[in-house]
Amino acid sequence: MSRFTILYVNVLRAEELIRELIERVAGEIGVIIYELRPKKEFTDEQLSMELGIEINEVRKALFALYELGLAEYRRVRDDETGWMEYYWKINYDKQKEILRRELLKTKKKLEEKLEDETSTIYYICVNGCMKVTYEQAMEFDFTCPKCGAPLEYIDSSVAIEKVKEEIRKIDEILENLK
Repeated sequence: MSRFTILYVNVLRAEELIRELIERVAGEIGVIIYELRPKKEFTDEQLSMELGIEINEVRKALFALYELGLAEYRRVRDDETGWMEYYWKINYDKQKEILRRELLKTKKKLEEKLEDETSTIYYICVNGCMKVTYEQAMEFDFTCPKCGAPLEYIDSSVAIEKVKEEIRKIDEILENLK
């Protein structure tokens, strides 16, 4: 695979990841707004009319994009009505920085999960009521306190490998985001 092909695939992957992040945080409307790629400032009212979407839904998505760091706004008082108008702008130049930040957060959580899974022995109710540590299982005499079914040992090796693989994927994406 050529360096160009690898770069192209990584750009596509970054676009896909930023889209997933926006969808998770700002919903489908957030994705629509982001993919419009407006060149200049706009108001939530203009966007609502252009897209045919309720203004409250547009505002909700814009503020979610703002919280993520992908949008910014300035407020201007309308001299006629006295109401505040919001002029929005999408920060496409920040997408790599935001993606990196979110990936690092996810990686940290996965590393904590990996530490937990490798340092703790777990048991689970055969009916799925609860997952407990070995110490808790001993206290319950290896019987589920909710339903009375036996608690069985969980082999965490598969889960540990999955978490390690996710961390490796994140590291690869982070390396290619540079």
